[in-house]
Amino acid sequence: MSAGAPGPAPAGPPVIEARGLGKRRGGRWVVDDVSFTVAAGEVVALVGANGAGKSTILAMVAGALAPDRGWVAIAGATSGRRRQLGYVPEGADPPGHLTGGELLALAAGLRGAPPLDARVRVRLGLDELAGQRLERMSLGQRRRACLGAALVGAPPALVLDEPDNGLDGAGLDALVELVTGAAAAGAAMLVATHDPEVRTRLGARVLTLTAGRLTVSAT
Repeated sequence: MSAGAPGPAPAGPPVIEARGLGKRRGGRWVVDDVSFTVAAGEVVALVGANGAGKSTILAMVAGALAPDRGWVAIAGATSGRRRQLGYVPEGADPPGHLTGGELLALAAGLRGAPPLDARVRVRLGLDELAGQRLERMSLGQRRRACLGAALVGAPPALVLDEPDNGLDGAGLDALVELVTGAAAAGAAMLVATHDPEVRTRLGARVLTLTAGRLTVSAT
């Protein structure tokens, strides 16, 4: 295995820390010795071609997928991290029978958090989706509902896999506003997106992934 080259660690306390992450599939390492940190208040964008391993890394960071080697800590803890972060997976495909309101209530219950802030609900247009089943929503509507669920309780870390997928201009504006606002409040953000404009608007530090290895770090 070859070590990645994520560059110097950012200033400030790390909230998301990944060390030596590896995932093996089909006899090969699809993620190969990946290490990086995301500081409080920082947005980091993971970029790379399709199949480079971005979604696999984000799923391991979120605790949805177990690494074959290496470890992840959120706010210093290597266990129980799902309660410490909000996660929007690439598919953003929660159980379709749930309504938008039920998804938010489920997120609050799992996280032991109060209901989603009314300002965030309004900004994402979630009140109009409260009684609508997820299986009947458009892709953009499901992305907004899942982003709202990720923001419940203002977790110290957010892991967002292609959160801009399916969003119209208004939805994208809301995404940028809420993500940068959460970062300004001290949350650490790990985002995968193919859109360089979104990365620029988020003020993201970029980590480039090639064939499962980190190769470039830039501001």
